[in-house]
Amino acid sequence: MSGAWAQKGLAVILLSAGLFVVGCAGTGPGTSPGSNATPATGGTSFPWSSGGSKLAYVRSDVISQKLPDYRDVDNALKADNNQWMEEAAKMESELRGKESQLEELKLILSADRRKQLEDEVTSGRKELQKFRQTTWYDDNSRYLKRREELMKPIDSRVNDAIYKVAEARGLDMVFDTVSGNVVFAKPGLDITDLVLEELEK
Repeated sequence: MSGAWAQKGLAVILLSAGLFVVGCAGTGPGTSPGSNATPATGGTSFPWSSGGSKLAYVRSDVISQKLPDYRDVDNALKADNNQWMEEAAKMESELRGKESQLEELKLILSADRRKQLEDEVTSGRKELQKFRQTTWYDDNSRYLKRREELMKPIDSRVNDAIYKVAEARGLDMVFDTVSGNVVFAKPGLDITDLVLEELEK
């Protein structure tokens, strides 16, 4: 943060890493919930001053839709996910093969061989369940870690762009209408297009 901002003693609320998500839900391009106004572009009348603080907002859903980097992340994550699904399908196919073998041959198998197959089936079920759990369902799953890895550098770029626009416009706080649960905001306070322009530089 520049010295000029620090001297104001005001908290500058920028978007934190991991805020943006591919395909995140929003209120639709151009307006905040409950607003019929169209978004302002270029020569907006912001910043809005409240209690000495200059405020503005961005629409992270619009940025995630328009910035090609997020589509690249989405495609990369889908490719990884498809690979994991193939691994799970292969494990399940092998497990079903052993289950079928056990069912078809259980009357002619020796006790030792039957016990071996039963143990392999039990172990296979546990392994498949663990694979699915650690890949998709845990709080620290492979899917979430991979998504964070892909998103982090892009979110950092977006945050830097927001910071530059905010600093250039003398803003003290920048809100996100999607993650911040903003129920109404004047279109003239929208700096989304300026952030996108900064990202294109």
